[in-house]
Amino acid sequence: MTHEFAEQLSLIRELALAGGKTLLESMDQVGTVSRKQATELVTDLDGRVEEQLLLGLGRHFPDDNILAEETGARTGKSGRTWYIDPLDGTTNYAHGLPTFAISIACATAEQLELACVYAPYLDEMYLGLGGGGAVLERPAHQESRPLHCGSAGSIEDALLGTGFPYVRDENVDLMTQLVADFLKANCHGVRRAGSAAVDLVHVAAGKLDGFWELNLRPWDTAAGTLIAREAGALVTGFAGESRPMHHESVVAASPQLHAAMLPIVQSRLTREIS
Repeated sequence: MTHEFAEQLSLIRELALAGGKTLLESMDQVGTVSRKQATELVTDLDGRVEEQLLLGLGRHFPDDNILAEETGARTGKSGRTWYIDPLDGTTNYAHGLPTFAISIACATAEQLELACVYAPYLDEMYLGLGGGGAVLERPAHQESRPLHCGSAGSIEDALLGTGFPYVRDENVDLMTQLVADFLKANCHGVRRAGSAAVDLVHVAAGKLDGFWELNLRPWDTAAGTLIAREAGALVTGFAGESRPMHHESVVAASPQLHAAMLPIVQSRLTREIS
């Protein structure tokens, strides 16, 4: 990836740091908490941080398209789109739980180009460049290291992550049954952190060995997908198909573990359909 993209990623890092500062300063002053749909919450901070990010992106990349969680789409002249989630893990944040993140990615129709996921309370800044690798920075500790996904090649050696849909329909049954399927396959455990962006970058860092989820949005998965792939993970849909981005269904793991996870997912889907 070119020096130009590296400079752009540095700009996005600074925007994420500023947004993270706002989130940390306001954790005990969340303000209004309301429902978008079903059990999906939104706070004042979602809008405040998104506005910060949009102002920065508009200043540095005025010709690019933007798709942001709270304000929707803004059309630009270029063929690039920024995918923005100002607060992935809003429910956690509203309850004072520390797993939440800012997620920013840029992509063309053909490929993801750059990504940033910043979990400020955890002091974890994940950065990825298409074809240029991925790193984990800990800004408060002034540390940085390249990312490599975990080496677990079997379910029995794996710690897995997942999430549950906000709309409590039949997909809740599917996801809870998959939790049971993986537990019965003797994985080390299944964790539900509450932020798909964090789950994906934790696969990149080897903190989780694998992750699966349904019914996400592009801004939930775009940045984490690129970072996980640049760390060596395979990211596909439940059918095993590979596209630049997945959000309707996602399976992420090292290639060997992905090959072990996919039959369990597909077996459950077959049983649900039949």
